[in-house]
Amino acid sequence: MANMERNSGLVSSITDIEEQSVASVRLTVPVRQDQEEVLTRIVRTISTNRSKNNRQQRITKASIIRAYIDAMSALALNYDEIPNETEFTRRLMEVISR
Repeated sequence: MANMERNSGLVSSITDIEEQSVASVRLTVPVRQDQEEVLTRIVRTISTNRSKNNRQQRITKASIIRAYIDAMSALALNYDEIPNETEFTRRLMEVISR
């Protein structure tokens, strides 16, 4: 049986995320054109759909990626024997759709 602690999520609370909120490592990640377009659309949608009172922090593509990482880290995902990105994506989608 897989280690349940490892599979219960890597972040246990929003406090864990807030305590690590200062970005200190620069990471360059190649993405497909369609992925970059999705990020651009999300940033544009967020920026368009918030009032002036809700614009204290600029939302960027990097902000979106960091938020996705934090959210995914809180999911109970089985990390055992993942052979490729396609299988990782499949497992992630399975957990999200529960």
